[in-house]
Amino acid sequence: MTNQQELELYQIKMLFNQPAATAAFPEWLQPRQTKAVQHFHQSLPQYQPTPLLTLPRLAAEGGVQAVLIKNEAERFGLNAFKALGSSWAIARLLAERLGLNPETVRLADLTQPENRSRLAAEKIAFCTATDGNHGRGVAWAAKLLDCPCHIYLPAGAEPERVQAIAQLGAEVITTELSYDDTVVLARKQAEAHGWLLVQDTTLPGYTEIPKLIIQGYSTMATEIMAQLQQQKLPTPTHIFLQAGVGSMAGGMLAFLAQAMAQSAQPRPKFIILEPKQVNCCYLAAQSGNPAASVPGVQQTIMAGLNCGTPCSVVMPLLQAQADCFMACPDFVAAHGMRLANNPQAATAQAPFISGESGAVALGAIALLLQRPEMAQAREILNINAHSVMLGINTEGAMAPSVWQKIVKEGACPLP
Repeated sequence: MTNQQELELYQIKMLFNQPAATAAFPEWLQPRQTKAVQHFHQSLPQYQPTPLLTLPRLAAEGGVQAVLIKNEAERFGLNAFKALGSSWAIARLLAERLGLNPETVRLADLTQPENRSRLAAEKIAFCTATDGNHGRGVAWAAKLLDCPCHIYLPAGAEPERVQAIAQLGAEVITTELSYDDTVVLARKQAEAHGWLLVQDTTLPGYTEIPKLIIQGYSTMATEIMAQLQQQKLPTPTHIFLQAGVGSMAGGMLAFLAQAMAQSAQPRPKFIILEPKQVNCCYLAAQSGNPAASVPGVQQTIMAGLNCGTPCSVVMPLLQAQADCFMACPDFVAAHGMRLANNPQAATAQAPFISGESGAVALGAIALLLQRPEMAQAREILNINAHSVMLGINTEGAMAPSVWQKIVKEGACPLP
């Protein structure tokens, strides 16, 4: 990456970048790939577009045109967006196995009696490693198909996240390993038992299924573009995307950048958000090494972003196309959680529930707009009265006891 500038403002590390003049997105991230994805998702139980919220008070206080939040806490009744990716990857895998057209496959096709019988006869089972939300999505999709599922979680997994997965009928195994090492373990177990590994990050020789999972996230982008038009909202100028391994961030950057280019809208600035304690994408961008990693077991309230190594199929894209990487202390997410739950604080609308990983987008937007210490960042990012800030609330309260401590008891206060 060239033309880097690194700052630390209000304890937030920021790496600014001048993106490549023209975006070169790979074939598997082209817009035409997304039509089949949405066709499948619309066949799933409880499918409906998640809300695109407006936060007018925060926008007015921050001196910008609008602040928008895509609320994925309402996705499929699962409290997070991740099932979009895992369900699509599983659908594609099974469509190929069953001889179905992957471009038109729907859930009803996969669950025809003869196909259920074939899946049972072939002892199809799924496996993955997860910090929580991805595993819950895999378990949910497996349950729809009556297939066994085996989920591995790293050290420090919140018991409530473990229980939520187990309630979907999956076998849940907690380890004493880091997230990266748990991913390796899940792969070994899948190979040993003949299970299908549905992992949302890459491994040596394992890239195609992560690509399918990333394609599955495109439904969020498709919905956002439609909702902007339906709600007569201005086009975002700044888009904030969470990164654990970077899969969602890279996919959404590609899908939204291309969608806006197709509609002749100016390219927005993309800001990538990670926990300060485990900021592998930041380090990869800073060093130019897409395989840069944070070793060991790290502690952050943002459990869904506690990942040590970037996803290899999207990290080069983030290096080339992201405008800024923000390594955020836990108080950024905690601030976002409290803002979401307290409309009088900044939102002037009905409160909504935002979990630790989901709230870092709102927290980062609010602090950029509110704190005098962030004035230099606002200038570099060209945030002004015409700016439209878009974030994604990627999860609700996945660990209710943690949400209670932060939102109701004031844990992780602003410095």
